[in-house]
Amino acid sequence: MPREDREAEEERRARTAYDLIRLRLGRLQKNIDKPAPVPARHEEWKPKPPPDFIRNVVGSSAAANSAEFHIFRNNRKKEMERLEYIEKQGAQKDLDEEFETRNEKRRQAEEARTAKKRQKRQRRKEKLKNVKKTKKGAGDQPSESSSSEEDSDKQEDKNENDDNKK
Repeated sequence: MPREDREAEEERRARTAYDLIRLRLGRLQKNIDKPAPVPARHEEWKPKPPPDFIRNVVGSSAAANSAEFHIFRNNRKKEMERLEYIEKQGAQKDLDEEFETRNEKRRQAEEARTAKKRQKRQRRKEKLKNVKKTKKGAGDQPSESSSSEEDSDKQEDKNENDDNKK
């Protein structure tokens, strides 16, 4: 006796999660015009708000198996869950803020390093332009000023490397 739902039977026959996904993707590719089912995002559990009115129940003095004891116990359990949820939310908020501050510090440090390197590149580029201009103006003879500039560039690079190592 054949089964009505072929898709469910095919999914049942899939041996691994990979096979299951492969079947589902194959089905989606056959019917490309049909929209793909996107499951809704699972909402985080939140406790119910505290009740507006709580009956005055004497906690531990209520006898076992009495209705008041059960009411007290349930109310206490709900309140403990609510307080635990609030504490978890506060801890998560602190962790998020700490993460953001660390990210911001790292981003600022990266920007500072990038700006420093950019400035160094621009200085080197300007000096090379000046050297080329002086060589063109003086002909093919190398000028003493250009070699001294190159020496000063090398000295600056060494100083910056020493600073970075510290």
